[in-house]
Amino acid sequence: MVSPRAPLSKLTAGLLFVSFLIYLVIINRLEVGQSGRVADPASFSSRMLMNLPSSGSGDSNNLHDTISNSGVITAIDNMVNQIGVAGSDLTETRVKDISNEIAKQIADYVVQRLGKAATISNPCSSCWKHGNATDLPVIYLVTPTYRRPEQIPDLTRLAQTLLNVPAVHWIVVEDNSALSPAIASLLKRYGIPHTHLKAQMPEKYKKSKLKPRGVANRNAALDWVRSNCKSGVVYFADDDNTYDIRLFEEMRFTKKVSMWPVGLVTKVGLSSPVVNDKGVVVDFFDGWMANRKFPVDMAGFAVSVQLILEKSDVYMPYVPGHEEDGFLKKLDVSPADIEPKANRCTQIFVWHTQTKSNTPANRTTATGKRYKGTNIDTLQEWIV
Repeated sequence: MVSPRAPLSKLTAGLLFVSFLIYLVIINRLEVGQSGRVADPASFSSRMLMNLPSSGSGDSNNLHDTISNSGVITAIDNMVNQIGVAGSDLTETRVKDISNEIAKQIADYVVQRLGKAATISNPCSSCWKHGNATDLPVIYLVTPTYRRPEQIPDLTRLAQTLLNVPAVHWIVVEDNSALSPAIASLLKRYGIPHTHLKAQMPEKYKKSKLKPRGVANRNAALDWVRSNCKSGVVYFADDDNTYDIRLFEEMRFTKKVSMWPVGLVTKVGLSSPVVNDKGVVVDFFDGWMANRKFPVDMAGFAVSVQLILEKSDVYMPYVPGHEEDGFLKKLDVSPADIEPKANRCTQIFVWHTQTKSNTPANRTTATGKRYKGTNIDTLQEWIV
């Protein structure tokens, strides 16, 4: 077995060599006068690094790949452009400082690659606040969604929240006959690990006055989890809620079922477990109790993947208002199984904000000759 430190030690020597080359290239390209000031500061670009001849080192190809990376190239260019900004005030010492910063950028990139901490295919990797999250239980975040004017804005807000959460897998399930290209594009753009599914509400429920929205979507996600996961936690996160990122760390190590308060729910403005001074759930507080054993909001609990695998025949019922209660009862959850989070349910980390409902757009004006062949045609794809 090859020692994991071996590649790093070889590349370290190579990086020092490249740093030296960088310095020589800068000095050779810039004329240093007797006063030690640079006469032609704007003539250097990091693109030159891509044309460096092979040094004969066994690591030259790896190093060339590293300094050819577009992100590293951009970072290097930004630092080298400081030469032009500094102008006549630039000294040889400053050039050395800049070359050291360039070498540091290369070193950081290589170490990151060796540690597999970077999601290379993620175009928004700079947004992630975490490093290597391979040791964390994965949160499988289930979001049912349907086409409406607020859909893309709501999903955008949730996506930008999830960019700050390590070890998360986003399962987005559309109530649609086909996957939406707009949502597929959004998921790809943010680069969050995800699964994109579709599951329509059964026809027999579509004519009901009270529709069991999101049930087919969540049940499709449960099927996916049972087929693809062995551990972690499942959380049903609707796209019209607002989430504090602390919530996700609260639920991450759920053993069976964890619960917490949800704000802006019903006329009382809150749905929460009632926790005594011993930290035990003894009751529930909700504006609509309705003789439910578990009068909780969909955003107020998480379930371990292990429990979902053990109860392989449990799904959410198509009963409006009783989806959460029916699901938890089928899981054979008792009050003793509930783990109160958010400082014994004294803090609110999720709110049922419900984006204001908008009426469908009137497309008549946009279809007129005045806007034919302009950007308005393209924007129509985003308007519902």
